[in-house]
Amino acid sequence: MSSEKGRVLVVGDGLTLPLFRSVGLETLEAEGDDGVISAVREAAARGDVSLVIVLKHVVSNPDRIVDEAQKHGIPILILPTSWAPAEKINVERLLAKALGLG
Repeated sequence: MSSEKGRVLVVGDGLTLPLFRSVGLETLEAEGDDGVISAVREAAARGDVSLVIVLKHVVSNPDRIVDEAQKHGIPILILPTSWAPAEKINVERLLAKALGLG
């Protein structure tokens, strides 16, 4: 699927990517932080990618991936999946932040 600025690229594993291909998104198979960083760099070099979606279960350090994407000026979304470890959520803190209090 493409937008005015460019393409949406989904980076993940071979089992999950066919779901994204079935709706017309471009995909690239990569696992591990280094593989995903290479995919982000490749997308930046191409110049036609406006958003990179990374499936969270293929990386161990999502912040490292986000930092790399920011260096290249590419918007990135780390998409949680059912295979990614669950994270505890502090609802009170999220509400305070949303209301500008925290």
